Amino acid sequence: MTFHSLHDETHLYFVTATVCGWKPIFAQDEYAFIVLDSLSWLRQNDRMFLHAFVLMPSHLHMIIKPRDHRIGDLLQDFGSFTAHTIVRVLKANGETGLLNYFHEQRRDIRHQHSIWQDIQAKNVFSADFLREKIDYIHNNPIARQNKIVEDRADFKYSSACFYDRNQIPVIVVDDVREWL
Repeated sequence: MTFHSLHDETHLYFVTATVCGWKPIFAQDEYAFIVLDSLSWLRQNDRMFLHAFVLMPSHLHMIIKPRDHRIGDLLQDFGSFTAHTIVRVLKANGETGLLNYFHEQRRDIRHQHSIWQDIQAKNVFSADFLREKIDYIHNNPIARQNKIVEDRADFKYSSACFYDRNQIPVIVVDDVREWL
């Protein structure tokens, strides 16, 4: 995994993680909760602030701020843990087709499978860029190419309900409005 970002402990980061081949594994709750539980753990254990997120069937977008960790190290830990856990569950569920596909995608001989494409992290340098990315994140489920729900706050794997309706999302987020 490589990360395209300049570490700055004062910055927020817009992060995108995409499943190899855009395979829609997160359409299944069992796999979605591997990612969501990992994000929740990282937040609860003071590794990062989680300000906004959407977990789509094949990818994740989020706004985070590392806490006492370099962005690359944090994302490496997240990617590695979730990939290993997903592979373990795929094996337990007998998902040989997906396992074979992810095995073919491996980019490194040290790994038997590649679940994630390179995880991208971009520094958030301005309030305007932050607003743009939060809207992009929260509008993903209603975008024409996705159209999973009519109202973005109805998508269960998103923080849109927190910002639009003041409801607690599936995992707790840290309010980003202080940065705006």
